[in-house]
Amino acid sequence: MSVHVHVRLNDGYAVTEDGQLLELTSCHCGASWETTYQVDEGEPESI
Repeated sequence: MSVHVHVRLNDGYAVTEDGQLLELTSCHCGASWETTYQVDEGEPESI
């Protein structure tokens, strides 16, 4: 019997209507996740 371990692969990023960063990830088995991050409101940083 084998044991499955989820490997989260990055599927992309998006910005919600509320201004939060949305990270989309999935596993090759078909499981998927959405993680949201609150972005600080301030001056944008330049690179």
